Amino acid sequence: MITFPLDREPDGATLVYRPWGVRAIKLLVTSEVETAVLRIRPRAIKQTEADAGIFRASADDSDAFVISWGGGHEPGPCLKAEDYLVAFERCAALQPGDTSLIYFNLDHIGPDLPGEATVTIEAYDEKMGEVKATLPIRLQKPPAYNDSVVQFIQNGAVWQPQGTQVASYEPRWWPRPAVDYVPLATYPLQVRLDGKRLLVEWGGKTVAQITDHTDPTVLLPQSMRLELFEFDRSHLALRAWFFWLDKNIGSGHEVPDAERFDMLLRKQDGYVTLACTDMHWREMWAQIDGAPMEATLGMSRAAKLKLLTEGIAKVKAFFTGEKEADHDGVFSPVDGPAPLIPKQAARLGGGDFATRGKGAEAHLPTIINVVEQSDATTLKMVSSDVRLG
Repeated sequence: MITFPLDREPDGATLVYRPWGVRAIKLLVTSEVETAVLRIRPRAIKQTEADAGIFRASADDSDAFVISWGGGHEPGPCLKAEDYLVAFERCAALQPGDTSLIYFNLDHIGPDLPGEATVTIEAYDEKMGEVKATLPIRLQKPPAYNDSVVQFIQNGAVWQPQGTQVASYEPRWWPRPAVDYVPLATYPLQVRLDGKRLLVEWGGKTVAQITDHTDPTVLLPQSMRLELFEFDRSHLALRAWFFWLDKNIGSGHEVPDAERFDMLLRKQDGYVTLACTDMHWREMWAQIDGAPMEATLGMSRAAKLKLLTEGIAKVKAFFTGEKEADHDGVFSPVDGPAPLIPKQAARLGGGDFATRGKGAEAHLPTIINVVEQSDATTLKMVSSDVRLG
C-alpha cells in the first residue's frame, strides 16, 4: 500500500510490477486538512483516446503498461466515494485526519520489460481543472524475473501457458511487497474462446466456462488478460480479467471497469474446487459444485428477473448495514483473505468429495454452480469492504 499525502510532499514510492500480469496500485490517500471534492487520475492519459471514449493511461515514460480503473468514473475515481441508492457512488470531500483507499490496475502488456518506469498519479479539481497534488511511483521489474517465467501465448482463439517458473498467488486487492516465482510442472491447461464462451480446458476436457451475456459482447481477446499462479501444493490459480475501457463496445456497459474470476485448479485433474469474483468492493469466494465451473459476465434475462423479484431486499439489507456487525473483520482490508480460504483449498486438494445442493451468487459477474453454505460460513468467504483499510 502506497501513501499519497495531499498536504505535504510525498515520500518516494516504489511498486514492483508483475511482467505479463496485472497488479493493484493501492493508494492510501491522507490529509490533515479538509480537501475539496477531488478526483484521482494517472497523468499519462492520451486525450485523443479519451475524446474517442477510451479511458486508460500509460506510464509516463513507457507504453509497456496500461493503467486502468473502474466504477464507470470516466474522469478518474473519486478522492473519496460515498455510497448512495444501495449500489452507486458519489464523490465527497476528505475531512481532516480522514483517509481513503484508491485502486488502479497496473497491466504489463509488453513487449518491453523496463527495468524501471514511472507512473505519476494526480489529485485534481475536476471543476476548476487544477492539479492539487502529485505522486510519482517508480515501477521496478522483479529482481527474481527470468526468461522462464510463465506467460499466456495466444494462437488464434487459444491461449496456453508457456514457461517453467510461475508467480506465487497474490490476492487482487492486497498486493505484496515482492513478486516471487516457483518452479512449474507441465499441466495440460489451455483457455479457448468459443463465441460468447470462454472455456478453460484440462487435458481436452472443459473444467470451467464463462458465458458472456452482455450485448454487444465484451468477450474479446483485446479486452482479456490471463494469469497463472501457484496457490498451494495441490492447486494452480487461474485468473481471468475482463476490461471495459472503451465506450464504443456498447452503451449498456459501465465504462471504464474491470472484472475478474480466480479459479483454483486442482493439479491432479484440473477440477475447480474454489473460485472467487467481486461485488461492490467485496471479494466473494465459493466452493464449486460439480464440473465444469459455470460463470457469467452480465446476466441472462432469467437471472435478472430472479434478482428483481427475489433478491433486491437481501441486497439492500446487505449494503445498508444490517449484516455489517457480523461481516466486519472476516477478511482484513489490509491483510487480505482470512485463513479459511487456504484451509478450504487444502481440504479440497486431494481425492473426490460429495457435492451438495446448488446455490447462486446474485451479482455481476456471477458464479452459478456453488455449494450452498450456512450464513455463518458464507460470510467467512466474503471480504469486508476493501475501501475500509
